[in-house]
Amino acid sequence: MVHIWCKILILLGFTAFLNAAVAQNVIPPQDTLERDIDTAVAQTITLITKLTSVTKVDSLIQHAYSFIGDRYRRGGTSTKGFDCSGYTMIVFKKFDIKLPHTSAGQGLVGVEVNKTNIKKGDLILFKGRGRRNRRIGHVGIVISEKGEPVRFIHSSTSDGVRIDRLEFDYYRKRYVKAVRLPELYK
Repeated sequence: MVHIWCKILILLGFTAFLNAAVAQNVIPPQDTLERDIDTAVAQTITLITKLTSVTKVDSLIQHAYSFIGDRYRRGGTSTKGFDCSGYTMIVFKKFDIKLPHTSAGQGLVGVEVNKTNIKKGDLILFKGRGRRNRRIGHVGIVISEKGEPVRFIHSSTSDGVRIDRLEFDYYRKRYVKAVRLPELYK
């Protein structure tokens, strides 16, 4: 039956999917495939969908990357320059998710998530600069998968839109919390 399934993939012009499927071990063993051709076709469509589906979160992250290198501008909300909350606000706006234009305000939306459960698409919030500042004063968007070292994209005052890691002392010491926006998963 694997043979018929492979023929279907080749006939449909999806040899690249077959290679990816083999590499990802998602082709079922021969003895588990049904003998029915309809089932084989359904399994093929499921495989193709699995290998090509792009989630809303993935699209959001791709959109966030499109601003890499744009400069910082206090109060900015355009490619002429972004402040941190203006950047996150504009990225999420494309996906019909409205955020306030302050990092503190963005810290009040969504659902707080434990540091060990942070995943891509979450907002990550930090204290403002200065030793005595305990209030939220900076925000970014997590781009790493759950369980990986936390990486985030943000608009920094020094370099504009860039990627950093939570493990860097500067950010680790200023970390306040992460929030997940349920609208991103609808």
